Amino acid sequence: MERLKTAGKYILNFLIILAIGALSLFLSVGSEGEAFLDALLTSDKRFILIMAGLMLCYYMIDALILFIICKDLKYRISYKQSFVTNMTGVLFSDLTPSSTGGQFAQVYVFHNQGVPAGIGSGILAMCFVTYQIVIIIYATVAMLCNHHVIFANQQTTVIAVVGFIVNVVITGGFFLATKLKKVHTFLTVSCLKFLEKIHLVKDYDKTSKSVTKAFEEFRNVSSILFSRKSLFAKVCLCHAMKLTLLYSVPFFAALSLKVPITAANYPNFLSLAAAISLFNTFMPIPGASGGSEASFMLLFGFLGQATASSAMLIWRMLTFYFGLLLSIVVVAFAKDTKGGIMKGIKEMEKAQDEELSSQAGPSVIKPEDIESGGDLK
Repeated sequence: MERLKTAGKYILNFLIILAIGALSLFLSVGSEGEAFLDALLTSDKRFILIMAGLMLCYYMIDALILFIICKDLKYRISYKQSFVTNMTGVLFSDLTPSSTGGQFAQVYVFHNQGVPAGIGSGILAMCFVTYQIVIIIYATVAMLCNHHVIFANQQTTVIAVVGFIVNVVITGGFFLATKLKKVHTFLTVSCLKFLEKIHLVKDYDKTSKSVTKAFEEFRNVSSILFSRKSLFAKVCLCHAMKLTLLYSVPFFAALSLKVPITAANYPNFLSLAAAISLFNTFMPIPGASGGSEASFMLLFGFLGQATASSAMLIWRMLTFYFGLLLSIVVVAFAKDTKGGIMKGIKEMEKAQDEELSSQAGPSVIKPEDIESGGDLK
C-alpha cells in the first residue's frame, strides 16, 4: 500500500506537469493555433535531431561529472554506472517540486553501486556547489555581454534579475552560514521560527537539524573541492560545457522553424536561455512547469507569437520530456535500480528522519573520509 501511495504521488506530479504545460501552451498560442500547427509541421526535422543530440551529450557530460568526482575520490564505479545514477536523478528531480526527490534517488543508486550513503551525498553536494558557482558566473557573463537584449524591456529584466538574485542569495547564504555563526543562527533560528509561525515549517527541531546538516556538508565539500584545484577546474569546465549545450537548444529550435537568424544571433539566444535557467532553478512546481513556458514566451516573444509558441514546444520537448523519457527507460532497465527504487528512497528518508531525531545528530561527509578513498570493486 505504501509503495502504491508513493507511485501515485509521482504519477500525480507527472499529470500536473502535463496539465500545466498544456495550459501554458494553450494560453501562449492564443488565436494563432493554425499558424502554430503549420510552423510545427513544416519545421526542419534535421535541427530537431541536432537538438536531441545536444541533450544526449548534456546528460552524458552530467554523468561524466559524477564519474570524474568518484574517480578522484578513489571510488571505482564505471561511466555506465555514473550515467544510470545521473538519469535516476533526472527522473526523480523532474517529478518532484524544486527537484527535491533527485538526491535521495541518486544516493540510493550510489548505495547499490557500493558507494556509502554519506559519501554519495557528499559527491552530489560537490556537484551542487560547483553547478551553482558556474551557473551564476555563466549568467553574469552572458547578461553583461548581451545586456541590450536581456534588459530590453521590463519583463525580461525582471526574469533575469529575480533569477540572478535568488541564485546568488541561496548560494551566498550557504557559504556565509558555513563561515559566520551569526548568519547560521539567523537562518536556523530566526528564519525557521518565523516559517514555523506561518505554518510553512511543521517540525522546527527536525528542520533545524536538517538545515544544520546541509550547512556542515556544504562547508566540508567546499573545503575538499577548493583544496583539489584540478578536480574543481575539471568539474566546473564540464558544467560550463553542458550549460552551453542546454542554452543552445532555443537557437536550433528557431532554426528548425526557418527563422532568419545567423551565427551572429547565437550569443543573444545563449544569454536569454541562461536567464530562463536562472529563473527556473528553484521553481516549486514539478519540472518547473508553467514557469519555464511563461519565461520562454516572454524572453523569446520577439520571434512572433506563433513562432515563439512553436519554438517553446520544441524546446520544452527536448530539454524536459526527452530527458524524462530517457530516464524512465534507463531506470526501468538498469540493474543498479532494481529492487524497488521508490521503496529504497522511502527507507533512506526514514533512516534520515531517525538519524535527525537521535542524540548523535546527522552524519555528514568529512574531509578525512574522502582522503582515505574507497577502492571499491
